[in-house]
Amino acid sequence: MVNQEIERLWREDADYIDWTTLGLGIGEKRGEISFSAKRGGVISGIKEALSLGEACGVELEALVKEGAWVEAGEEILRGEGKAIALHKAWKVTQNLLEYLSGIATFTHEMVTCAKKINPSIEILTTRKNFPGSKRLMLQAILSGGAWPHRLGLFDSVLVFEQHRVFLETPAELEQAFKALKRRLLEKKIAVEVSDFEEAKLFASWGADILQCEKMELGELARCVELKRAYPSLLLSATGGVKIENVMKIAQSGVDFVVTSAPYHANPLDIKVRMKKRSEG
Repeated sequence: MVNQEIERLWREDADYIDWTTLGLGIGEKRGEISFSAKRGGVISGIKEALSLGEACGVELEALVKEGAWVEAGEEILRGEGKAIALHKAWKVTQNLLEYLSGIATFTHEMVTCAKKINPSIEILTTRKNFPGSKRLMLQAILSGGAWPHRLGLFDSVLVFEQHRVFLETPAELEQAFKALKRRLLEKKIAVEVSDFEEAKLFASWGADILQCEKMELGELARCVELKRAYPSLLLSATGGVKIENVMKIAQSGVDFVVTSAPYHANPLDIKVRMKKRSEG
């Protein structure tokens, strides 16, 4: 993260004045702080935590790497500084680690479940992240073993129903779709389909990827059979993909699943301890 983003994070909690620390007269006393996991999980947000510590005047040391699995009670970060700096860094660093590590842990669990059924399947996450949080959330899902589906409108081609409504007839749609293929020679063309008939139609028009939206497992399996006629065709399942059903979806034979579920993961609880530094 750039310096402005780090500053924005700590200013949300520690702008202006810390009435309690200053009012107690302890601001200049030196202390130590440590962050540890309350349960096992994948840690994300290490680099940002170190930058936050530096910005707040705390000398933090990372005891694990980004994406590492930690056990309950394992220490993640430790550091020292003046009490005023420790309290400035405390909560925002804890919040950041908890949310990102929760996403990373959930992602890891989802990837593990899917790959138990199909070792070659991949988990991709949507661009349905909370606005302004994309950089951090992508880091968390990568640390958990998933990949970003799309970074935005600018990096891939995906034809939705919301595009197709502007093409009024089947002939107009076919003409526009084939023109898209012809114009964007370097891009794979993906299209969202809602049933087997749509999947078959777009496969015949040269779609590279079929994104199967909220299909029943039987319908999804029928779409996968299209790979026999179109060996280079890739298929994904999207819409309602959760950790509870990802194993069944993986059994269908799709190449990857697209999901927003990791973004709604519960935070990974992080315990923070602080103590006065011994003199001498």
